[in-house]
Amino acid sequence: MTVEARTAPKREVILEATIRVLRDRGLSGLKVEEVAREAEVGKGTVYLYFQDKQDLLKALVEHHTFSYYRKVEEVVNRSGSFRDRLAEVLRLRIDWVEEWRGLWAAVAREAHPVDTADWLKGMHEHYQHLLEKLVQDGKARGEVRAELDTSLTAASIAALACNPQLEFPREAYLEHLLGVLLKGVAL
Repeated sequence: MTVEARTAPKREVILEATIRVLRDRGLSGLKVEEVAREAEVGKGTVYLYFQDKQDLLKALVEHHTFSYYRKVEEVVNRSGSFRDRLAEVLRLRIDWVEEWRGLWAAVAREAHPVDTADWLKGMHEHYQHLLEKLVQDGKARGEVRAELDTSLTAASIAALACNPQLEFPREAYLEHLLGVLLKGVAL
C-alpha cells in the first residue's frame, strides 16, 4: 500500500471535518484545533497533511469542487437523454450551491488570496469541458440544436442554478430551469 493510499482517508476525514466546522462557526471561527477535534485527530496530525490554515482551505475548495466534478462526469458519461442528464447535472449543481451557501467565495478568497481568479478559472475549465461534452453528445443525438455554439451553451448551463440568496421550492426551481433552457423564454 502506498503512502497516499494509507493517508488519503485521514486527509479526507480532516477535510470533511473542516466543512462541518465552517458550517457551525463560519470562516472567522475556523481554527485548526476545532478541525482536529471534529476530525478526532490531534492538531499535529492536521499539520502533517496541511501546511497551515490557508493550505487546508485551498485543499477543501479543491476537494469539494473536484468531488462535485466527478459526480457531474459520471452523469455526463451515462447513457440516457440529454434532458435527463441535464436535469441530473442541474440537481447536483443545486445541491452543491446549497451545501456551500454563503461559504464558497469567502473560503476560496481566504484559501488563495493571491491570484484567486487564475486558480478558480483553472478549476472551472474542467467543469466547462464536462458540460461541453454533454452538449456535444446532445447535438450528436439530435437533442440539442446543431447551430448552437457548444462552448457558449456549456457556459450558459454552468451559470444556471447559482442563486444562493433566494429560496425557491427545489423541484419547481429545477423544472423551471430545465424549461427555460430547453424551450427558451421568448415566444
